[in-house]
Amino acid sequence: MKISLNLLRTIIDCDWPTEKIAERLTLSGSEVEAIEKKGEGISGIISAKVLSVENVKGSDKLTQCQVDTGSKKLQVICGAPNVAAGQAVLFASIGANLPGGMKIEKAKIHGVESFGMILSEAELGLTPEADTISVLPADTRPGTPLEKIVNYNDTIFELEITPNRPDCLSHIGIARELQALGAGRYRIPDMSLAEISEQASKVVKIEIADPIGCPRYTGRVIYGVKVGPSPLWLKTIVSYLGMRPINNVVDITNFVMMEFGQPLHAFDFDLFKKPEVLVRRAIDGERFITLDKIDRKLNSRHLLITDGVEPVAIAGIMGGLKSEVSEKTSKVLLESAFFDPVVIRRGSKALGLSTESSRRFERGADPNISSVANDRACKLIGELAQGKVLQGIVDAHPKPFVPVQIELRPSRVERLLGAKIDKEKISQILTDLEIKNRSNENIMVEQPSFRPDLVREVDLIEEIARVYGFENIAPFFRPGGSLATPMTRQERLVNKLRAFLVGYGANEIFPLTLGDQRLADKLGILAESVRLVNPISEEMGVARPNLILTLLPIIRRNLGFRETNLTLFEIGNVYQSTGQGKLPVQGTHLAIALTGLELPDFWGQHWRQRDLFSLKGMLEDLANYLQAGPLTISPAPYFAFDKDHSFEVYLGGKKLGFMGKLADKVSDTADIKVPAFVAELNFEELMEIVPDSISAKELAKYPSADRDIAIVVDDAIMARDIEEEIKKAGAGLVDTVWIFDLYRGKNIPSGKKSLAFGIKYRLTDRTLTDEEVNEAQARIIAALESRFRAELRK
Repeated sequence: MKISLNLLRTIIDCDWPTEKIAERLTLSGSEVEAIEKKGEGISGIISAKVLSVENVKGSDKLTQCQVDTGSKKLQVICGAPNVAAGQAVLFASIGANLPGGMKIEKAKIHGVESFGMILSEAELGLTPEADTISVLPADTRPGTPLEKIVNYNDTIFELEITPNRPDCLSHIGIARELQALGAGRYRIPDMSLAEISEQASKVVKIEIADPIGCPRYTGRVIYGVKVGPSPLWLKTIVSYLGMRPINNVVDITNFVMMEFGQPLHAFDFDLFKKPEVLVRRAIDGERFITLDKIDRKLNSRHLLITDGVEPVAIAGIMGGLKSEVSEKTSKVLLESAFFDPVVIRRGSKALGLSTESSRRFERGADPNISSVANDRACKLIGELAQGKVLQGIVDAHPKPFVPVQIELRPSRVERLLGAKIDKEKISQILTDLEIKNRSNENIMVEQPSFRPDLVREVDLIEEIARVYGFENIAPFFRPGGSLATPMTRQERLVNKLRAFLVGYGANEIFPLTLGDQRLADKLGILAESVRLVNPISEEMGVARPNLILTLLPIIRRNLGFRETNLTLFEIGNVYQSTGQGKLPVQGTHLAIALTGLELPDFWGQHWRQRDLFSLKGMLEDLANYLQAGPLTISPAPYFAFDKDHSFEVYLGGKKLGFMGKLADKVSDTADIKVPAFVAELNFEELMEIVPDSISAKELAKYPSADRDIAIVVDDAIMARDIEEEIKKAGAGLVDTVWIFDLYRGKNIPSGKKSLAFGIKYRLTDRTLTDEEVNEAQARIIAALESRFRAELRK
């Protein structure tokens, strides 16, 4: 949810600085996730009048324009197709600054000098409209500064609104919150509406066939509407709030939705087959073309707005293409309704279509604000589109809102919060939240229509707590103390590992810590195993020295049940023998095992056979998740692994364990008939590396430039060393390097291999040029040729 500080301050007299608004909203439950400054870097922009327009010789698109800036007449080159003599436009003269640090300078284009720039709204960051220049009202005086034309300097708050707070999906809702927090008093925008004598009720009839799905539907009719571009202030605020400006009527409905939180829809009333609105359920298999030009198949879960003959909108989700408001529209039917949240959510999910409108209805709009929002939109249509509003609103309301009456006990508030808050203070908090209440022995509260989440006493107590301020409630101890024991650092890491691995699709196993003595002997690890003096059986004759000893039988058992695509992990204890008469050393290890096929990255790929890179990639993802530093591997023998596929694992420069492919001898001993890839890491060593708290950095603001490079090198050269050389030769421009292909075979000489790397170039403070990337790529190639005698693969 985006909130404009400029729009907010037209509703509430709040002089709090931006940071305080964000802090107080966050502490009260409406978390501010981001703050964006709009209009920064703009200076020297004024209005100008286009005096003449002539084609530039040798160009099909460019025109030579003479403009009057109020103080001088200048010649400029313009490429916009809509520029015309007599227009008032936005103009940047030499020395003016645009967003992104661009400064206007004198230019020469096709031999013609240009002393400035006629601007589009996109070039100022006001709207996405980039193909045409911005045309101002004809009476705009040349030389008028931009800040007097539109309030372009704004602060946009990005809020994370919880699903139970639909009232906060609007500027009025946030203003109400700030009022309760002490920021000032808010007010409803001007609702004074001029109406003509003709009665709306004689022009349109509204019938609701499904009062459960649509408890209320209001409609107003406006004649003589002039549909066209919105004024710059409206386009700017609509764009700043994340929507695309379309025309003055549609932009007004979106603006009022962001003001009041009430979705509205405007129909071209002339396109209705009959002068009526019938709200009904769709028939299974009924088809309807929505505004996005998609022919959709509906079912009885969908609620339709019809003209009594055919559908004109899917209620609460999206309007229809046939009744769309366009430049030809002169008669508008304006809808403002309340739809059942469950009906809208089911319909939206069935279609896979989520809109600003459906998101609000799904959470629960305010049924009592439908007529108010309709009046507000009609007032603006009258002002901005010259509409003549018919007298009266047609209001079908078969199922009025019935508020819940709740008794709030101050004693209960104190008991739950552990703080004594005066009854008068409680009542004032509720009043500031516009929750009606009256005091007697307790406080009797009436649920407001805009708060569907307030149905119990405890809901009201939560409201008291968050507005009063959790930081103002002193900590205290209940008799008997806390029943919770703080988690240890080891427990927290175990939970973190489980969360990651389960999310990766792995299954956790819980074998006994006692292993098969005969298997340990065949694997050659019996000497380091701790033998039991009186074992129950040979299958539980030793305390395992590693997790692999008990992992192998589990792999075999699952394969026996035809579960071939395994992703298993265990976090468990191991026991190392320290010699005769000495106590063994207990440790904790993490083991991961993969067999079979793995899911493709996307639906168009086939399942692929897992290999050592699958396991390495999983460990790299784990390292990134834990923020434990870079993961590297180095060839080293290990009892369970094939000699050509056995590696030591290092994390942050610290040796953690081993990974590899099970040796054929080990697989045969354990009766495992498919390739298996296993890693075993020391948990205690891992715990020393993993930081207690995560660190974060700002997401990249500038795009990356991606390049590939494929080289042929000697078999003995490690890919890790090549990656390090690429980063070193990249001289600070290389953001990420990864290997994505290894090939030996046809056209590759014996003793050689082909390695392919992906390289992502990026800077944090600006966008790289092609020349910089190409130069860095050339340096890298030269460095690889010099150090490794690498040859580029053709």
